[in-house]
Amino acid sequence: MAAQPERAGLSTVLEYPYTRTTGPVVGAFLGGLGRGRLLGSRIGGRVICPPVEYDPETGHRVEADLVPVGPGGSVAVWTWVREPTARHPFDRPFAFALILLDGADTPFVHAVDAGSAELMSCGMRVTARFADEPAGAITDVVFVPEGSEPGGSPAAEAEPVTTTTHLISLRYSQPLHPHRQRFVDGLRAGRIIGQRSPVSGLVYVPGRGHDQLERVTMGEEHDTAVADRGTVTSFTEITPVQYHGQKETEPYIRASILLDGASAPITGVDVRSIPLARFRVGLRLQAVWRPEDERDTSGFDNWAVGGWEGVFARWEPTGEPDVDSALLEEHVF
Repeated sequence: MAAQPERAGLSTVLEYPYTRTTGPVVGAFLGGLGRGRLLGSRIGGRVICPPVEYDPETGHRVEADLVPVGPGGSVAVWTWVREPTARHPFDRPFAFALILLDGADTPFVHAVDAGSAELMSCGMRVTARFADEPAGAITDVVFVPEGSEPGGSPAAEAEPVTTTTHLISLRYSQPLHPHRQRFVDGLRAGRIIGQRSPVSGLVYVPGRGHDQLERVTMGEEHDTAVADRGTVTSFTEITPVQYHGQKETEPYIRASILLDGASAPITGVDVRSIPLARFRVGLRLQAVWRPEDERDTSGFDNWAVGGWEGVFARWEPTGEPDVDSALLEEHVF
């Protein structure tokens, strides 16, 4: 079955890991979760949970005086999360609640796995449920209605947690612009669609919806197809640097290719099927398309030009003579 055009738009995630030290108090608290214990700090006659390193009344630093609290407590107030996100502790509806743990004088904000909103109420009793395999994070504990299951503690011994790592994420969605939507629909159908400027006659691939040099808009009537073969105008060898989320492990070539019928090269083309020693400016290449039902255009957004590997399985030399590099100087990118 052929891939159908997708018009729901794009979903993009910006994400990076953030690592920080915990200090002697928070580190001890997180380490306690790994042993199935909840700790609070005794400050000025009150027990504060989660514990802090300062007096919240004066802001002055205080010596750590950690005492056990819970594992049970009472819900002061709560709110129901009907549609959890990937960053929430559960993939099913749950509650966030202010929980006053037994032995504590301040409420603890955390998640309650109640099953349904009808089972939640102010004043209800809950108890801690600890992770069987603690990760040294606040998610090593959640709360459940008291009596629904034992609060139990993991058997593993745990040291104080000295550092924690969090993924900082931003997800945003956007629709594709009409000219961009026609471009990706064309790729799924096996056609590369650009736009021809009504003033200069230059063909841009992908189309931009306007000619920024002549300052004129371009619509569907300016769409034009170009060939799936072209000439290498510039390239570089990419040696992957390892970082969070990096999937590349081996060097590869990233090239700009001037497609036949286009006035400017397509960029961000990754080539892995041709050895670096045989790759050169002026080399003529032919795109080999992926099967129609395997073409993925999710790598194309409204601005960047990448994602060619989602529609092309590889590039192969055509066997034609090289183009004189001097004729390509104005197309170097």
